[in-house]
Amino acid sequence: MDGFNGSEFFAVKHRLSFAVSQIVDRYRTAGHVLTWRLVHEIEKEAIDALKKAGDLDARYIRMMRSSRWGYVPKVDEPADLEAQEELPEVVSMIQDAYHTLH
Repeated sequence: MDGFNGSEFFAVKHRLSFAVSQIVDRYRTAGHVLTWRLVHEIEKEAIDALKKAGDLDARYIRMMRSSRWGYVPKVDEPADLEAQEELPEVVSMIQDAYHTLH
């Protein structure tokens, strides 16, 4: 296994942020409220987009997933992300995009 490649890690982080912003914009434009289930859906779409591109190291993509952080509920209740002290990277991106874009 190769060592940590900071450039590759930051490339994944940047591209994930871009994908999240595009996906969030689509859901917000359609009038969707940010629920815990929608957080999961946005994350899945964004991660899948990076995987499909095929040019990024899968190890760094996996580092961004919320499942590496712990339990994030999959319910249709509004996601109260402000009440959380720490969030997985991708969930923070989703929260930021939802609040920044609208």
